[in-house]
Amino acid sequence: MDDDMPFVEGTFRLPGGEWQVLIFIPEEELDEPNVDTEGRWESGVRGVCVYWPRWRALNKTVVEQLLSSVYSVAHWIPVKGPDSMILR
Repeated sequence: MDDDMPFVEGTFRLPGGEWQVLIFIPEEELDEPNVDTEGRWESGVRGVCVYWPRWRALNKTVVEQLLSSVYSVAHWIPVKGPDSMILR
């Protein structure tokens, strides 16, 4: 990931869980992130959708910090997971 991404989509898996999709969507009129952890795509795969203030930087550190706070995870291990577009 670059230091400032316009959009982020990927997958993640919590210990003992199934792969989930994550999407960060920039929104012009937001002051704070809006996190929806109840997402479910047509395929039945669950995930998280984050509406992110466009004026804030979006990068790997930001994504990991937000997911850590939502899911109470202290450390993320990068692995090659399934393609999010195929999964959803």
